[in-house]
Amino acid sequence: MSNNDMQDLVQDFILETEEIIEALDHDLVELESRKNDLDLLNKIFRGAHTMKGASSFLGFDKMTNVTHHAEEILNKLRKNEISVNAEIMDILLEFVDATKIIV
Repeated sequence: MSNNDMQDLVQDFILETEEIIEALDHDLVELESRKNDLDLLNKIFRGAHTMKGASSFLGFDKMTNVTHHAEEILNKLRKNEISVNAEIMDILLEFVDATKIIV
């Protein structure tokens, strides 16, 4: 892969990730008032999963690790193994903040 191709991939990754982060910011605020909304949880999970997959493909290990942990929490929420509460929301909002810093 040429240097230009890699630069294009990274630029696309950054743009897509910034869009996902913006959506996650909004969706997590919504989740606080719609704690049992499985569709919303699935949307948030897909965003984290997309970021994890793309960052893994590009070898961005820090982003991959952060999104992997968030994805695990979100998956437990989706399966009703844990419930949305203040502590979980703080962790998920920290995840979004961490991804902003990484990007």
